[in-house]
Amino acid sequence: MTYATRVRGDVPQDEKPAKIPPALSCSDCKAVLRTTYFVMNERPVCPKCRGEYKAKVDRGTGNAAMMRAIGYGAGASLAGAALFSAFLLVAPGVRLLGGLVGIGIGMLVARAIGKATASYGGRRYQIVAVTCTYMAISLAAMAPVIRTVYKINHVKVPPKSESRAGPAGEQAELREELNSVTPAENEDPAVTAQREKEAARADSIQRLEAARAAVRNGSPDGSFASRLNGSVGSVLVGAIGLFIVLPIISSFGYGLYAGVLTIFALIYGMKKAWEMTELVTDYQLSGPFRVGTGPIDPTVGDRL
Repeated sequence: MTYATRVRGDVPQDEKPAKIPPALSCSDCKAVLRTTYFVMNERPVCPKCRGEYKAKVDRGTGNAAMMRAIGYGAGASLAGAALFSAFLLVAPGVRLLGGLVGIGIGMLVARAIGKATASYGGRRYQIVAVTCTYMAISLAAMAPVIRTVYKINHVKVPPKSESRAGPAGEQAELREELNSVTPAENEDPAVTAQREKEAARADSIQRLEAARAAVRNGSPDGSFASRLNGSVGSVLVGAIGLFIVLPIISSFGYGLYAGVLTIFALIYGMKKAWEMTELVTDYQLSGPFRVGTGPIDPTVGDRL
């Protein structure tokens, strides 16, 4: 080989350029991959980054993840319901803010489900989030109703002096006058005593029902509470019905506008929970592949 040939950089016919080994870089950490790689949604990733995605997929998919989502969502729902119930029992007017509170509960539930599933998201988690949010609002709305039921069932018979106002009192006085009439001649004293006892019992029952009606009419939840009285079956049916409709109709007791605004706010709260648990990225992992083979071409060198 002459000097001129070396200066010009000509390659002799019997020499070939060295072949460059294939390589590519991890799409996440940019590490150079020369042996194997994995594919995550059509992107090359190194074994380390693949492990992080794999852990997230394992945390967010499968039956175990669903059970965690239900448990975490239900726990957040109960916590939100307990807090909202406490406010309603102390200040019933807070019910006007029920829809706004629903937004906060929806976000709380969605974050709890995200923690349970590594924020994987998906339709089934969205259904859990919306259900738990509505359940929390329903449970909270039931608290004042249950308290009213307790008051109605534990009211004491008022003294007679407290039941003499109005038509009911006049009827009671008239009944007492009739009962105080001298018993018929030759009437058995036992019969007379039994008649007086029954009259006193009827009067006591009337006064008790009047006291219960006063408690029922004096509470905005009185009409709802009446659905939780009666047989076990009727109470169960009434409780289920109230659980479904209370978040929607309870605020109408404060006016039409309050009810409509509460419904819109409640819908927005459930929509927020739905959006926060939607599936943003469906992680599809595959591999390992040898660099230079598989679905992704190397960025350096040729395919094998």
